Amino acid sequence: MAQREPRTVVNPGKEELLRAARGRVELPPGELWLDYQDDVDTLYIRLKERTQPTRSESDFDNGTVFDYEGEELVGIEIMDITGQLKYANPS
Repeated sequence: MAQREPRTVVNPGKEELLRAARGRVELPPGELWLDYQDDVDTLYIRLKERTQPTRSESDFDNGTVFDYEGEELVGIEIMDITGQLKYANPS
């Protein structure tokens, strides 16, 4: 049986995360606030500095959740953003 390479924590940078996000969803122009959770490899992108979403829509096939305040899109959550275990926080 082949030896597995030990996992290490390698946090992707902002540009790498944005590049990965743009491969999955269309991001609007303007300032974006990023919150990357390495333990679950999930990226939350806020489109406004302060948000209070009132509803969410999920696209399970794409692994995304879109948060809205009324009709305005205010946040996007992307699961498995890197798709690589090297970014997972080892237990």
